[in-house]
Amino acid sequence: MKQEDTPELTTMSTTVSTDFSFQFNIAREHQKVEKKIFSLLCDISEKFFNENKKIGILVVLGVFDTPKDFVISGMRQIGVNPIQKYLNVATMQSSDDVRALFEDGSDGAIVVNRNGQIIGGKIYLTVDSPSSEVPEGCGTRHISAASFSQREDVISVFTLSEETYVVRSWKDGEYVEQFSPEELDRE
Repeated sequence: MKQEDTPELTTMSTTVSTDFSFQFNIAREHQKVEKKIFSLLCDISEKFFNENKKIGILVVLGVFDTPKDFVISGMRQIGVNPIQKYLNVATMQSSDDVRALFEDGSDGAIVVNRNGQIIGGKIYLTVDSPSSEVPEGCGTRHISAASFSQREDVISVFTLSEETYVVRSWKDGEYVEQFSPEELDRE
């Protein structure tokens, strides 16, 4: 290899390394968002459990960066979208507004893009697999979660059960993580 070729190769290598690093960070970003959503739902579950109030929540996290014609297949708006400003699950600036949205008790799902931006509320989900297996006592919210979590553009779906206060994270048609405020060690 000639001495004059070295800077060109180094530059190319740096570009590849930088691109890979950027892509790796983006690929992991949704993991932080998943943790934030699950944690928020656990907090809400515990609060409503302790106050003996009912609330059911369904949240869809997915790759919804550029939907065709701004429509995500399998989703339909119920009434007016309550999202009228930029809200992001992953930022502290939006935390009070995000919590208020999650706690408002509206029908339908809350839809979150992989970067944490909430892009819709009061969303009706089309169930492609209504025979999905769900734990005993789970209703339509959980069947929708199990079914919708099987889609390619969905990273995970979260539910908070109105009846049991159990929070679940769903992937590929099955729940993979669960929290119950009844199981907390109360000393």
